[in-house]
Amino acid sequence: MKNSFKYTGQARLALMLITLLTTFGGCKKLIENNASGGQLLDKEVYKDSTTVKGALAGMYSSLITNNRYSVLMSGFPGYSADELTNYNLEPVNQFVLNSILTTNTEVNNNLWSAPYSVIYAANAIIENVPAGSNLTPKFQAQSIAEARFIRAFCYFYLINLFGDVPLVTTTDVDANKTSPRSPEAAVYSQITDDLLFAQANLPASYILSAGARTRANKWAATALLARTYLYQGNWAAAETQATSLLDNTALFGLEDLNRIFVPTSKEAILQLYNDASGINPYASAMLPSPTAPTIPKYVFTEQLKNAYAAETGDARRTAWTITVTAPNAIVYTCPAKYKGTTPGNAEYFTLFRLGEQYLIRAEARAQLNNLTGSRADLLMIRQRAGLGATPANDKNALLLAVERERRIELSCEMGHRWFDLKRTARANTVLGAVKPTWKPEAALYPIPADQRSRNGNLTQNPGYIN
Repeated sequence: MKNSFKYTGQARLALMLITLLTTFGGCKKLIENNASGGQLLDKEVYKDSTTVKGALAGMYSSLITNNRYSVLMSGFPGYSADELTNYNLEPVNQFVLNSILTTNTEVNNNLWSAPYSVIYAANAIIENVPAGSNLTPKFQAQSIAEARFIRAFCYFYLINLFGDVPLVTTTDVDANKTSPRSPEAAVYSQITDDLLFAQANLPASYILSAGARTRANKWAATALLARTYLYQGNWAAAETQATSLLDNTALFGLEDLNRIFVPTSKEAILQLYNDASGINPYASAMLPSPTAPTIPKYVFTEQLKNAYAAETGDARRTAWTITVTAPNAIVYTCPAKYKGTTPGNAEYFTLFRLGEQYLIRAEARAQLNNLTGSRADLLMIRQRAGLGATPANDKNALLLAVERERRIELSCEMGHRWFDLKRTARANTVLGAVKPTWKPEAALYPIPADQRSRNGNLTQNPGYIN
């Protein structure tokens, strides 16, 4: 597996140390004073480029641990929305029923604590790299920019899951362990600052990862900036950022439906390496077993099945879905965007891709009353799916058409549908009509009870006890 990090000598030691810090520090550093040896470790890890590269590798490694930012960040929000359902697993059904308990272990361990672990690793790099006496100014700026991108990425998901969250930008244990929740607007401001710094200081090529699209660069920062501006309703800025990506035809372009997620995809902006097995974890988790069929864990809702079938000839239905007959004789439809269940790294999980940028610009243009431009962007996505131009021809109709295309194009990917319903204030209308257990307060996940027991300054989201 190609990787620009060299896991030998000091870098291997640094990776081990930073991974230990990430695993055991993370969210616990927010709430516990357990920093013995931290200063010595900082001096050793960040003194030269070799060890800093190891620290960066550890930060990326923490992103893929337990499939947090592939399977889980796609699956749980998919359950909460109208994409996926599950018939036999707890605590997962709490997501399906939009009745999550504050003691839910998945929320505490993987959706809250894990991002803060990554943030801690990023903060350590941001704080300590400037003191590295053997580092060039360019390398320092580049390393800090990469860490700031990852920090922004984690915070983007935290606020879209929980709303207001503690904004932790240091490794100061005493300060962090009692941090209150910061307003979402303040967190978005930090995200934007981090991304603008990353955009200005990261290379415009994939040289850091030897051509693979598996480390953040200028364009990854641009992609998240476009999404961030869209979520904030800054339509002009969202259009500008998306356009800069879409105009870079030397690096990027739409791919065939079956090539979007391969390592050589021109549509990919940022991907994650697989683990040592070379098996795509998303495919392994989402695809039903062809040899020993059981009731799948990830099953399309009737609403998503109907959305895929709404237009005759939509090639995404054939390319991205699969059916399986379980022992109970029921035929289930499941996600099949990723198919790499055998070793060989045939696919990488894709965090950002060009298809989303067309849809970001289409929505921003519709909001700016550039209806012709919006229709043209939608056509790019629809043509790839074997469809013609959208019949929508006014602003409101176009916005609904964008929502429909996002629902299919980005289905079961990184929580897009769940976040879209919330940011457009459509969750109550859409989910209230199909989920008897829906309540408006469910739009935010609960702050984990374990975290609140450790930090008395953490308030709870409305609608939750404890």
